Amino acid sequence: MIRIPVLRTSVFAAVLLLGACAKVPAVAEGPKPASTFAEALAAADRRAEAGDYVGADRILADFGLKAKGTPEGLEVSFWRAMYIVDPANRTASLGEGIRALDIYLATPGTSWYRAPALVLRRTAQSMQSLRAQQPVRVASGRDTVFVSREDEIASLRDHLAKANAELERIKRRLANPER
Repeated sequence: MIRIPVLRTSVFAAVLLLGACAKVPAVAEGPKPASTFAEALAAADRRAEAGDYVGADRILADFGLKAKGTPEGLEVSFWRAMYIVDPANRTASLGEGIRALDIYLATPGTSWYRAPALVLRRTAQSMQSLRAQQPVRVASGRDTVFVSREDEIASLRDHLAKANAELERIKRRLANPER
């Protein structure tokens, strides 16, 4: 009877020793943001080259959420802003791109693309001011030529004032038909 407890103890000790020597499989780590950053940029670039700027922005936004708090997660906002400012992007405006660049430049911890972001922002602002000063093209069938957008706006306001005055005269006539 003494043999059974000794045998049990021996088997238990052997299992314990063998278990201690066995290798435990390492927990697989997720992809590191630096390697995924390059992949995200490449995928976004392919989308942008195909004209799908919304898809490119979505890829970068998803990466930014996955890599939140990492340097790569912070720097992805530069690339999002760059695709917004791209003149070939018909789904966004220069104003939106300038705001996105301002957000990137105001974010603490961003440093990789600070100089290009400043240059890109100044370029976009210059382009925006030039567009605002551009003369308005004359549409066919119009007999008035405007030198600037401000002139066209002033003319449209005059037309609106005249139309409102005419509308008021008509309202008065309809309200007082005996006249």
